Amino acid sequence: MIIKDLHVYGYGKLENQRFPELEQLQIFFGENESGKSTIMSFIHSMLFGFPTKVQNEPRYEPKMHAKYGGRLSLITKKDGEVIIERVKGKATGDVKLTFEDGRVGGEEELNEILHGVDKNYYQSIFSFDLQGLQGLHTLSEGTMSKYLLSAGLIGNDKLLEAETKLQKELDLRFKPSGQKPQLNVRIKELKELQKKVKASEEEQQSYTSLLQEEAKLKEDLSEITEDIQEIEETLVNMNTFLRIKPLVEEQGKLETGIGKIKDVSFPVDGLKRLEQLQAVGMPMKAQLAALTDKVAKLEGNLTEIEINPFIKENKEQIEHAIDQGSLLEKLELDIRKAEHERLMEEKNIEKVKQELFLDVSDDEIRKLDISTFMKEKVKRAEREKHRLQNDKKQLDEKYGLQKGSLETSEARLKEIKVQIMPEEKRKELEALYTKQHNTEVEAAKSHILDEQILEVEKQLALQRKKAAHHRKRARIMNGSLMVLLCVGAIGSYFSEQILVGIILLAMAVLFAVSRSLFKGDDILSGYIRQLDELKRKRATIGSETNRVSEGESMGQLLELDQRLQRRLESERFKYEEREEAFESTIQEYAAWEAGRDRLDKEVRGILSGWGLSYPGVDFNLESVFELLEKWKEAVDRKYETIKRYQFLYAEFEGKSKALFHFAHSIDFEPSTWREAIGLLKREMNKTVEFSVQLAQWMQEQSRLTNEIEQLTMEKDYLDAEMEQLFKLAKVRDEEEFRHDAALSEKKVTLQKQLDLIIIQIGQSGMQPEQIQTYLKQGITTYTFENLERKRKDSVKVKSLLLEKQSDAKHRIKQLEASGIHDDLLHRFYEEKAAFNEEAKEWTKLAIAKSLLNKTLDRYKRERLPKVIADAERHFAFLTNGSYRKIILDQSGEGIWVQRSDGLSFRVEEVSRGTAEQIYVSLRLALADHTFENDSFPLIIDDSFVNFDAERTKRMLELLKKVSEKRQIFFFTCHRYAMEHFTENQVIRLPTPVLRQNMNDLIIPEI
Repeated sequence: MIIKDLHVYGYGKLENQRFPELEQLQIFFGENESGKSTIMSFIHSMLFGFPTKVQNEPRYEPKMHAKYGGRLSLITKKDGEVIIERVKGKATGDVKLTFEDGRVGGEEELNEILHGVDKNYYQSIFSFDLQGLQGLHTLSEGTMSKYLLSAGLIGNDKLLEAETKLQKELDLRFKPSGQKPQLNVRIKELKELQKKVKASEEEQQSYTSLLQEEAKLKEDLSEITEDIQEIEETLVNMNTFLRIKPLVEEQGKLETGIGKIKDVSFPVDGLKRLEQLQAVGMPMKAQLAALTDKVAKLEGNLTEIEINPFIKENKEQIEHAIDQGSLLEKLELDIRKAEHERLMEEKNIEKVKQELFLDVSDDEIRKLDISTFMKEKVKRAEREKHRLQNDKKQLDEKYGLQKGSLETSEARLKEIKVQIMPEEKRKELEALYTKQHNTEVEAAKSHILDEQILEVEKQLALQRKKAAHHRKRARIMNGSLMVLLCVGAIGSYFSEQILVGIILLAMAVLFAVSRSLFKGDDILSGYIRQLDELKRKRATIGSETNRVSEGESMGQLLELDQRLQRRLESERFKYEEREEAFESTIQEYAAWEAGRDRLDKEVRGILSGWGLSYPGVDFNLESVFELLEKWKEAVDRKYETIKRYQFLYAEFEGKSKALFHFAHSIDFEPSTWREAIGLLKREMNKTVEFSVQLAQWMQEQSRLTNEIEQLTMEKDYLDAEMEQLFKLAKVRDEEEFRHDAALSEKKVTLQKQLDLIIIQIGQSGMQPEQIQTYLKQGITTYTFENLERKRKDSVKVKSLLLEKQSDAKHRIKQLEASGIHDDLLHRFYEEKAAFNEEAKEWTKLAIAKSLLNKTLDRYKRERLPKVIADAERHFAFLTNGSYRKIILDQSGEGIWVQRSDGLSFRVEEVSRGTAEQIYVSLRLALADHTFENDSFPLIIDDSFVNFDAERTKRMLELLKKVSEKRQIFFFTCHRYAMEHFTENQVIRLPTPVLRQNMNDLIIPEI
């Protein structure tokens, strides 16, 4: 897979820049802030999408309102050349793929081309920078080997982080000899609960015997309680019998007295009934005579009253006509109101005519088209008018802006054309520069040596300053340590610890000797030797400096002219775009005028349909429509009012004629309808009064007749009742009847006394059979007292049993309150369930760690040997044969390296520079064994700045060898690296605008 071309529309500071025909090994050279990181991010964004706003990555959105995104040409083995274009859209941008055969695709096709690789995976395998190397400096010696192993497996340290995190989570939950982890605490608690459960089982046996004792006491209490209840019931019955015994004896005496009176057949309450019949019959006879006189007088009054027959026959019609009086008044009021409304509508119509300056008949107005469709058409025309007015305002603003932008672009073009070198002068400079080209190599070497001398001098001065500071601090620390050791030796001597004193004194001597032998000036002497060597090399090529400086000035002029040429092309492109936009605005003006003409035509058509002239676009068509609509509605209301007036007048005439007809029929001649109503009401009231009086008299007559009949019937009934009483008593007259009544009353009195006694005996609740039994047994007060003594003895026995039962219950409650067997078992199983749940979580983590280890083992068996084999070749080349092997240790957890003399070292034991070379070798080898059939380009960003000159040279040579199989993009800001590459391989990024100074250029004389 090869990236052939990059075209940046707008990305960060880059705008409309293209990088065509990219090489197999492409170097991007530029100073800081020249756009190297921007280009790297651009490649990542084209392949995998723009960073979203929630991600912790810069989005590089352009600041100068350029189009966000760009295009990338990619050559693959399967699909040939594919053009990937991604612009601003959804979160990661809208992507479009164009294939050689004309097919178009999107994210799904791009994902297939990239074999499902995402941005993180790509950066971990195929893209690395200084950050990965600097990560080695932050690691401890114990983790560096694992870090390099992880880099060889997946390209980064995520594997190491995942394993560490899983182990940390496992240790938080359980350790075989731990105390604080959660599962260890749970196990300890379960053991303690198990001990308590065993102890509670012993108490459970005594608890069972107490329950049995309580059940036996409960049974005995039940039996004694039943005996006491039976005795108490017998005592209650005996007490009741002794209380009612006198009543029983009185009952016998009354029954004997009733038996001595003979049976008399006499009606119940016979004497009373006789007296009542006699009391009612005497006033009834007097009332019957008075009612007969009243009936005779009423019959004479009825013959004197006479009613008008016409009123009697047409009563309902006359009453209905009279009731229409209020309606006639309302009709008169409505007629006047309708006339007033008609006049008001005519005034409104005249007002609208004056506003519109239009004088047409009502019929013509009613024929005008002011329908809902026309109303919507008018509103649409008004909206179109407002839209055109807004569009005109926007077009004017747009025209002014685009005209100013076009004039600015034109001024820039003229300014750049003035700055560009004439063709003849440029060719002459190129010829001179070609002659000086042979000396450029020496000039480049001289420049590099000057930079290196300057850098070494800075490092030497810094190192001298650090050395002076270290010597001062070392003298203070060494003196303090020597004093402490001597004081310790003297103190040991006086405390009779001679051996300890000798050891401390020997340590002080050895320390002083070692400090004198190793003074640490090797670093300074190395910098001084390096500076002398560089100055010597610089002196050998110093004679060529003057010629090189002239060639550099000409080269800078030519480079400046090339930048101006590219800037001219860019400004021409912008000018053409702005000119197209200006022409588009002119076309929008023409479209606006066409829309305005269509609107004028439509408004003229509407107004001509209404019979109005066209005063111009500025008038409000919707207001005219509302006035016409108001006019038509007023005309409709006017004609509706006229119809209502005619209807009301007809109703009024019909109802008033009916009143005059009834008044003439009873010989009246009224002048108005109100007078007719008054006369008819008076006659109707008189008729009503006669009718009411007649009805009252007839009703009274009927009532009196009914009362006479009723009294007659009641008198006959009383006579029959008295005869029936005599028959029931079997007597002939009233005297015999009263004698039998006296005997019957005496017997009734005795019977009532007997019934009262029976009731009192019955209220005692005792059955007659039980009373007779007690009479036969001869129950006395002595019998009652003996049974009461027996009851008290049983109550004492019950009290003793209750005390025993209370004591047993108290002991049972004490055992239950102590939380015995059931509670402890419940807590034990709850804790066990909680332990099982936490153990499941620990098991999940343990399985995850096991799966991770198995995956690592498979990678180590299958993939890692191939990666290490290639990494060995890279590492041997980088170290110039000093090291020849990279070895995975027996545990599979670390890496060893073998030197050419056969000695092996852990990676923690080698220098940091060598560890960085191992890291680079592993990363390059891992990339070679990932997607071997269609490999991705490598992107490297200044990852070797910490290498010395020899390591850097061999690293760049290694990149050249690797680029034979895959494309590599190398980004650097170091000029000395350029001597290892050809001009075709290098893209020089422009110097940042803020650092350019046109006045510094010196044009030599030609």
